[in-house]
Amino acid sequence: MDIAQALWQLLINPNVAYLLLIIGLWSAITAFLMPGTGLPEAIAAIALVLSVTGLVQLPVNFVGAAMIALAFVLFVLEFKIVSHGALTVGGIISFALGSVFLVRPTESQPGVDLIVVGLTTVATVAFFVFAVSAAVKAHKLPAISNLQNRLIGAHGVVKQPLSPVGTVQVKSELWTAIADEPLAVGEHVIIQKIEGLRLRVARSG
Repeated sequence: MDIAQALWQLLINPNVAYLLLIIGLWSAITAFLMPGTGLPEAIAAIALVLSVTGLVQLPVNFVGAAMIALAFVLFVLEFKIVSHGALTVGGIISFALGSVFLVRPTESQPGVDLIVVGLTTVATVAFFVFAVSAAVKAHKLPAISNLQNRLIGAHGVVKQPLSPVGTVQVKSELWTAIADEPLAVGEHVIIQKIEGLRLRVARSG
């Protein structure tokens, strides 16, 4: 058996095709969350092409493939919606079942090994919990930095008295604000810093 035949036999192994599919999906998610590096995009393209090359030669159950795709959607939504873990649990169940059903076993061809499914499910959950959450946090940092650069030092007008908490208008936006001294409606203020979702202000001039 030459190298080409050996590689072909490897690609049509259900476990290898399945692992390439998952690696491709991991890389695609990483590329979506952290675009511009080029490496995740390249890995995703290569892994998915090799995976599809092998899977088209196997008795694939498209319901299983759809359940794996649904699992990735649920994992991503967990970082967008406060579900207290419900979406993650649903994603784990969908991923595990989809992995088991992905390749229909036949007399001559087994399906994906259950041990491989179990280990890959754990690895996928770990990937989303650690890697994806880190990427999401990294995306939020520039937004916070830009907000600070835009607001700190800017001037505003008191719209509801600050005694010490009230409302100020800054660049056509209304913000909850707090001051160390009472400030009446119409007084001009300067933003000193951002404290959570409210501004710390002082009398301007």
